[in-house]
Amino acid sequence: MLSKPNNYAAEHPRLARTTIGLMVLVAGALYAIVHIANGWLFHFLELTDHINFIYLPSFLRVINVLVLGMLWGTLGTATGGLILFFYFQDSALLSTLNTAASASCAVLSLWLLQILQQRPLALTKLNDLLKLALMNALLNALLHHSVWALLDPSQLVSSTQVAYMVIGDINGSIVGALLLRWLAMHTRLIDIAQQQVANSESH
Repeated sequence: MLSKPNNYAAEHPRLARTTIGLMVLVAGALYAIVHIANGWLFHFLELTDHINFIYLPSFLRVINVLVLGMLWGTLGTATGGLILFFYFQDSALLSTLNTAASASCAVLSLWLLQILQQRPLALTKLNDLLKLALMNALLNALLHHSVWALLDPSQLVSSTQVAYMVIGDINGSIVGALLLRWLAMHTRLIDIAQQQVANSESH
């Protein structure tokens, strides 16, 4: 069987759009699954349902925007948040704003860091990934606690929980940063995913 040319997806825009749609759904499902699994694995480190000393999904937010791009990556995380509506017992408004905070913190972090560094981030530079993870952790904690302070003060259970949440996100992000760097350096998975996104956006 003859192999298809490298620009096959570019010549078939419907295929490219379908592929990126599936990638968004997979990213969302993975985010939700890892969130639930994180609660099971590290329940003994949990402060509340939303705060854990090791929070692995933190870097999935970052991976989503780095691999799928700012738009599709944000939608991927938001899709995961929508799935988690059925897991948490929060009100619809609180769940919506929690999802908005989770989905927006990574893209805001990426945008701010690229402005500060005056260059795009490099997936193979661990220093870049760790800086992004730190900024993402800080913004995520600030956004979530702003939402909770306004809508559900019962979520504020400790004077140190902001720091606890930041540390938990950083711990999870370090694991993710190491994994992403390894994938970028030793496989073509990241390149393939980014090419699919580029093909879909060119049509």
